[in-house]
Amino acid sequence: MSKIFLSALFLFFSFVKIEAQKENYADSLKRELASPKLKRELASAKEDTNKVLLLINLSDAYLWSYPDSGILYAQEALQLAQKLNFINGECPAYWSLEEAFSSKGNYPEALNAALKELDLSEKSGDSENLAGGYDAVGSVYAYSNDYERALYYYNKLKLNHAIFLRHLEDFSGTLGQIYLNLNQLDSAFYYTKMCYDADQKSQDHWPIPYFSFGEIYAQKKEYASARDYYHRGINYSIEKKDFLDGYIGIARIFEKMNLVDSAVYYARLAIDVEHALSFPSEIVEASKILTDIYTTSHVTDSTLKYTQIMMVAKDSLFSQAKQNLSFNERLHQQELQEIMEQEHLASRNRQNIIILLSGLLIILIVAIGLWRKNIYKQKSYALLQKQKQEIDFQKTKVENALSDLKSTQAQLIQSEKMASLGELTAGIAHEIQNPLNFVNNFSEVNKELIEELKSQKSKLKTEEQDEILNDIDVNLEKILHHGKRADAIVKGMLQHSRVSTGKKELTDINALCDEYLRLSYYGMRAKEKDFNVKLETSFDATIGKINVVPQDIGRVLLNLINNGFYAVDERKKQGPENFEPKVSLSTKKINNKIQIHVKDNGNGIPQKVLDKIFQPFFTTKPTGVGTGLGLSLSYDIIKAHGGEIKVETKEGEGSEFVIQLPINKES
Repeated sequence: MSKIFLSALFLFFSFVKIEAQKENYADSLKRELASPKLKRELASAKEDTNKVLLLINLSDAYLWSYPDSGILYAQEALQLAQKLNFINGECPAYWSLEEAFSSKGNYPEALNAALKELDLSEKSGDSENLAGGYDAVGSVYAYSNDYERALYYYNKLKLNHAIFLRHLEDFSGTLGQIYLNLNQLDSAFYYTKMCYDADQKSQDHWPIPYFSFGEIYAQKKEYASARDYYHRGINYSIEKKDFLDGYIGIARIFEKMNLVDSAVYYARLAIDVEHALSFPSEIVEASKILTDIYTTSHVTDSTLKYTQIMMVAKDSLFSQAKQNLSFNERLHQQELQEIMEQEHLASRNRQNIIILLSGLLIILIVAIGLWRKNIYKQKSYALLQKQKQEIDFQKTKVENALSDLKSTQAQLIQSEKMASLGELTAGIAHEIQNPLNFVNNFSEVNKELIEELKSQKSKLKTEEQDEILNDIDVNLEKILHHGKRADAIVKGMLQHSRVSTGKKELTDINALCDEYLRLSYYGMRAKEKDFNVKLETSFDATIGKINVVPQDIGRVLLNLINNGFYAVDERKKQGPENFEPKVSLSTKKINNKIQIHVKDNGNGIPQKVLDKIFQPFFTTKPTGVGTGLGLSLSYDIIKAHGGEIKVETKEGEGSEFVIQLPINKES
């Protein structure tokens, strides 16, 4: 981003343009200058204004490739222009010095040259020179990433409306870049659009507005538009053999669009270009893209290669950062020096007044000074007290907000647990209904048999009475059996619905999986009467019991199975032909670990949100259907058990969640 900005500023005087290739324009010009004819022309040039302009052009040719040579030619041009009192030569000479010193990272000297140019242009009264002075000072601050100060000087430049319109494309493109670096997208879009409209009327297209629009739309996540603008900017760059620096931007876009081959292609081009132009920050970014891609693809040698390139570029970037810090420190020292000079001048004036005035005036001045100092101390103390109160107030607000956030989070987690309890209850209600039906039916039969025995006792034979009593006894055993079964279901409900204590127990995982599959299914049937799904189970009988917290693992299973039922039901509602909803649950023992697979044939999970599904409060379900906490809590529970939870999915085919838990009893 910053490199595009530097290129935009450099176009202002249009003396030379950087060719972003391994052999740039400055190198080509230098070879031409090496010809005897041009050497004789320079040697035979008279000491006049034409020689000043020739020296300036030579300086501009070496600014970014050989800045030391650029400085020497600019200094020679400046000396000759001053000797000839040629102001229109002094201003561009100072500009060349500013650009050359900026190229070397010597921002204090660059700023010194720019300020001298600005001072000279203000004295000359020439509006073009004044615009150049503001541009020069703004350039130095932009090169050193101080975009606020750069914007200050470019806003001054905007005050001259005629000059701004005369250089509309350059200045609007530059302002668009400044606002883009300040992350003010609305203003960036406004000036970039102004530059773009001007460029459309030109035969010689400038890549900068296309790259700016590419970055703006990329930040808005409108990747198709961003890619289109970057392609157009790159095409214009290739036509001009200039500013081939859109590769890093389009590489970022293809990476976000998961188009790996295109991202690798443009990132490699970016590294080649940045090596030629020596921009370490862009090399770091391009190398990081390639490193991330090859790391994901497990291409070890390429990962190592681009990691090394990134580290070398980071070292260079660190060196530049130290230069920027040095520049900021020297700028601060310069401001302090100016303040000290002003104070020294004021002190001398006071001394002159003291010499001229009588002793009474001296006493009066001292008294006024002491009074002002006391007032200043009082104001400073009052200001400090006010700032302290404001800080305390803001701290209290932040603490209150944090407390509210924690309370809200706890409520949402409790809501998620209560939702799971509701689903459990629906399934258990179906389970408990069967034994209750048996108890009721056998009780009614016994009642009829007892009434028959009472009314017909005198008429019935002993054998018939014994037969009725035996039937009553058998029915009572069945009532007792189904009553105990209902009691076991209720106890299980209480066990699974109570708040988890975190205490691990030896648990039959296969039985736990089977139980929660049935509970989830009947709970879904209780909510939707027409819900139907094919259930498949495959349990490894060799697993045995493992040490887990059954309530917590049950919540995880219930959540995953409910999600599977929801996914297949949603796909069924979309109406594909011959679609049979299917959810399978299986367990498997592998070495010292077990795996639990929950698989469905629903719509699957979109790739763009796959990395977010375990984040708290993220859900793809409609508002009011899901809280976004189920998978997050499941992830935390499995991690607390020393296990892992992964997902494999294909859009339109379904998803499979895999839980892996250690078998050892100490887990």
